[in-house]
Amino acid sequence: MFLKGERMGELYIPQEIRKIIGTEAYTRNTTGMSGSDVLIFSKYVLKIQPHTHESDNEYEVVRWLRGRLTIPDILAYRVENEKAYTLMSRVEGKMLCDEEYLTEPHRLILLAAEALKTLWSVDVADCHLSASRLDERLKAARYNVKNNLVDLDNVEPETFGDGGFENPEQLLRWLEQNKPEEDIVLTHGDFCLPNIFVKDDKLSGFIDLGKMGPADRWQDIAIVLRSLEHNFSGRYNGGKAYFKFEPYMLLDELGLEMDAGKNRYYMLLDELF
Repeated sequence: MFLKGERMGELYIPQEIRKIIGTEAYTRNTTGMSGSDVLIFSKYVLKIQPHTHESDNEYEVVRWLRGRLTIPDILAYRVENEKAYTLMSRVEGKMLCDEEYLTEPHRLILLAAEALKTLWSVDVADCHLSASRLDERLKAARYNVKNNLVDLDNVEPETFGDGGFENPEQLLRWLEQNKPEEDIVLTHGDFCLPNIFVKDDKLSGFIDLGKMGPADRWQDIAIVLRSLEHNFSGRYNGGKAYFKFEPYMLLDELGLEMDAGKNRYYMLLDELF
């Protein structure tokens, strides 16, 4: 969803970035739940968010991946007033949650599988970035729990309460005590449909890269299985249901068997972010 027709006005933008974007009008992207303010220009995207290790990781991972993967170029990155301002090139195409793809589920699932395979084809042997590794993710999760940053309004209904965990602290302890062995590949970190762009039935890029880096492949599989289920069922599109999704549909395209333990683990880990 986009709110149209806005200009810079009184919105604070660092001077280095204003020199690039000028006075061009923009639309405001309200799709997704990242908590960032995302301004869309004709050629650029400006993301404004609290300055965190995640915003720094996005900058570093894009530098490392340049030439290895289709992702936006970062044209400027500034931290001021405890906010991170990231100006990126705009990715062409449509989000994979666009109605065009939701009405053709087999086509959408093929594209999602291809996007995962594209990530996994990148050699991460020389990648120095570690923010996405499980131990670091658990440290970040502990910070969120300690500082009451877990958004309890956007968790799965079965995670907490009857039959689930008592609170985020109990969930965190369980995650720390039940760490699975990692099967390391390049992961997006938040591999949900709005973060995957497609043009002419080909992957055109990924966005929202703050959690990207080497991690277990089920980090992405678990998130996209949940994203597919919710998008097809109507949870994220005003209640309009499109299709009954079953996990095997994607896993068959990937040539993988369900790993129920890892799938549950990484979905639960995501609840703390």
